[in-house]
Amino acid sequence: MPALSSIELNSDEKSQLKALIWQVLRQGVKERLFFCPPEPESDALKQVAASFVTLYVNDQLRGCIGTTTAKDPLWRDACRHGFSCAFEDYRFDSLTEEELADARFEISILSPTVPMTNTGEQALIDQLKVGIDGLVLREKHLHAVFLPSVWQKLPTAEAFVRALKEKGGWSADYWSSSIQISRFHSFICR
Repeated sequence: MPALSSIELNSDEKSQLKALIWQVLRQGVKERLFFCPPEPESDALKQVAASFVTLYVNDQLRGCIGTTTAKDPLWRDACRHGFSCAFEDYRFDSLTEEELADARFEISILSPTVPMTNTGEQALIDQLKVGIDGLVLREKHLHAVFLPSVWQKLPTAEAFVRALKEKGGWSADYWSSSIQISRFHSFICR
């Protein structure tokens, strides 16, 4: 299986990326429109990469939106997902100006996804690297993604896979040879 690596940022690049998303969030609570900040000078932030942004208010999940497909520069991808997780995640109300003071977010920069051969659920469970692998399951119109950070709440491979299936709309005990499996790693920018 090919090595998985994601873009890793130094502290200055992380600070720049976070500042861009804070601009998006501040503008978003005022106008409820996506504001795309000017392109940063950092070459690292201009690399094409997939990302997820996870928003918390008072340490409670408040939104999580992203993509596993890299098609835009990291800074733009993360800014767009920062706005989406704050104002477009259907599971939550839009972020308010009052909540902004208690908000924090994480940016997960994803490695490219690597397909895994589907030789059964137990084989998948046996191959997963607990605490390291992110996982994508796909079958027909159903699709679900768990970031590696989800291992903090679901510390066993069995629980991780079962919960991901339920998130995607399958039953916890469902398995089919037609499920497509991919894994990825991520670099978290806090």
